[in-house]
Parts: sequence; C-alpha cells; structure tokens
Amino acid sequence: MTVRTKTAAAFRRLSRRVTAAALAGTLAIAAALPAAAGPYLVFDARTGEVLAESQAFDPWYPASLTKMMTAYVTFRAIEQGRLRPDSLVVMTANASKEPPSKMGFKPGTALSVDTALKMLIVKSANDIAVALAETVGGGEAEFVALMNAEARRLGMDGTRFVNPNGLPDPRQWSTARDFAVLSRAIIAEYPQYSELFRITALSLGAKVIKSHNHLLERYPGTDGMKTGFICASGYNVVASATRGGRRLVAVVLGERNARVRAEKAAQLLEAGFRATGGFFSRKVKLDTLRPDVAPPSLPTDMRDFVCGKNRNAGEDADDQSVATAGVGKGEARSYLVPPFKLMDPVPVALGGTVDLVPSPAGSGVPLDADLPPLPLPNPARRSQLAPTAAPAPTTVAPSGATVGVLPPAPPPIEILGLRGNSG
Repeated sequence: MTVRTKTAAAFRRLSRRVTAAALAGTLAIAAALPAAAGPYLVFDARTGEVLAESQAFDPWYPASLTKMMTAYVTFRAIEQGRLRPDSLVVMTANASKEPPSKMGFKPGTALSVDTALKMLIVKSANDIAVALAETVGGGEAEFVALMNAEARRLGMDGTRFVNPNGLPDPRQWSTARDFAVLSRAIIAEYPQYSELFRITALSLGAKVIKSHNHLLERYPGTDGMKTGFICASGYNVVASATRGGRRLVAVVLGERNARVRAEKAAQLLEAGFRATGGFFSRKVKLDTLRPDVAPPSLPTDMRDFVCGKNRNAGEDADDQSVATAGVGKGEARSYLVPPFKLMDPVPVALGGTVDLVPSPAGSGVPLDADLPPLPLPNPARRSQLAPTAAPAPTTVAPSGATVGVLPPAPPPIEILGLRGNSG
C-alpha cells in the first residue's frame, strides 16, 4: 500500500469519526428538547453562522417580536434625518385604543422618540407602537408599508406585517430564520441602540415598568433583545448573549409559557457557546440556509395549547414564576441562575423638545405595494392547526452543509420540566 493510499484511508477513518461525533452532538440537542417544541435557531451574530435550527422556515405569528421591526424602521428614519431622538411622538385617539400591553396615555400626551422606543421595547406597549408608527410613517398603514419594504430589503422572505405591534392578525406572520436576519441587522447596523434592548426596567415618576425578558437577570452575559406573546403564537423570544468576545443570538418561538421560553433560550445559548464545530462540516450562514422540506403554508395556532382551560396566559401571568424559579427535585439542570441585579431602572419622562413629524399622512406607499403574493391563513382552518409533535430538528440543508452540529456538553442540554404553572 502506497503512502498516498494509507493517508487517504486514514483520512476517511478520521472523517467518519468526526462525522459520527457531529451527529451525536446533533442528536443530543434534539433529544434534549421536547417533542412539542416550536421553531428555534441559534447563530453567531458576527459571522452569521447557524449553529443549530429546527423548523426555522415554518410560518409563525410573531407577536411582539414585531416591535423589533418597528424599532428598526425608526432607527432608519433617525439615520436618514427624518426625525431625531428628541422629536415628539403624540398619542393619538387611534393609538390610545390599542389593547394591552399598553402605557394607557390619554390622547394628546407627548413624549420623545427616545422615550417611546424605550417603552416600546421594555413595556412592549401596543399604543406606543402605533403612535410611533404614525409619527415616523405619517400614518399606521404607511408605516406598515415601510416595515414590509425593509423586510424585503433584508431578505426576510417569509415575513409579512400588517400592524406595528404584533397584535393578533391571521395575515401577519414570520419565521425564526427571518427574525434571526432582523436581529443581526439591528446588532450590526445600529450598535448605538444596543442598550435599549438591555434595559431591565423603566421608572416613570413613582412607577417602575419591568421588562418581560428575564434572561437579562438570570443568564449571565445576556444583552437583549425582545420577548413576545399572543395566544396564537405562544411565547416567543429573541435573546442575545456575549461570552469571551463571542456574541450569539437564539430565536425561540411557540413555547408554552415564559419559564420554558427562558429555559430553552438559555440552553441553546449555552450549547452554542460550548460548540467547537467539526473539522469536515461546511458552515451554513443565515443567507445560505435553506429548508430541507417544504415548510407549512399556514402558521400553527397555539391558542389551545397555551391559553386553554385552567391556564394562566400572558406575559404578566408568568413573570413571577420566571423571576423566582429554581430547579426542583427531579428536574433537569437549568442554565438560569438565581436572579441578580443588572442595573437600576432607567428614568423616563413625558414631553420633549422638538415637534417634528416629517411625513404627512398619505405620503407613504400602499400597504401591499411591491409585495409578492403570499397565501393568507384561512381562519376557518384554525381548528386544524392544533399543535402536534414537531418534526425532528433539521440537521442537513439541501446544499449538503451540516446544520446543528452542537457537540454533547456535560451536563446534557435539557429543557426544565414544569410543575403546575403552564400559563
């Protein structure tokens, strides 16, 4: 046997061992997550490398993750000189009618764009989202057109917006992959606004307004970004964390309550930080990731699963359970630590210095302008969309690139079981 032949044989044996190890890591992650888990994706914010994903192209109701695009469009408007952080946002009668979560300001109340952005992200205020949209776009419909235009520009091809706050609408949906693209754009293009997504609480006079993102004070290194919930979507989160100069982002959709959502995001981030990659795996980026099977045409409706009988539904209902949760006897290891204080509440006030509304109403483009036709979910079929066991996590993209090759980490990455509180 020649030296070249011996070398080739040794290479093939080593390749098989590395491939087997990578597969074992993928299976370990898959086995650790519950069968009913919704879509998820974890990626490197600097390189765009996808470390693991499952159902990342499945359509999903975004809930208040929508406000990340509302913020992004506002950042763009400031960058383009169309308004300033101290420009006034005035609460209109239209905006004040939005249901909770909301600030509840009376029509005519004025606040700065900077304060509005803080309330949008920390409180997830639906009335503030509409007031900000009317200020930036000249009207709510015009602003939504800007949201969709930015989504197309960024390559968020599985996304369609119809409102700026994420309140229930069967025509509005997105994907885990698309929110990964959006979060990376926010991080890369607007680092000056990174602190907005890291705020744990606001103080308005004597009132303290706390964030629903409990990862900020329970997973060390977390530095943003946004949570979301409606009954149809379940509990969603985009969570960013930095360790050793490396920043990862996890997108988690469709969890049954806020506690499981936080646990899953923490475990995906932990697994990502421990990952070293395989010598022979071809890395997949967000812009080259493709589904290995055709995704569903309709979003899954999680209403019965998360808001059914005897379930405490909503962000506020689960806040206390997440903030005080610990690992009980017989439960899997949690990567959430006991609550710690990250910062004092950030003070905000009403009013501002500049009354600047640069875009007159009606100046925007129509809601459906330049949008490719997309199938609309049929409300009559909602009863057929009850959650079932999710498909096995995606492991190979059509290009042949390995996805989700996170090695097994001691202890195993597992989702913390819940007892009693399944809101």
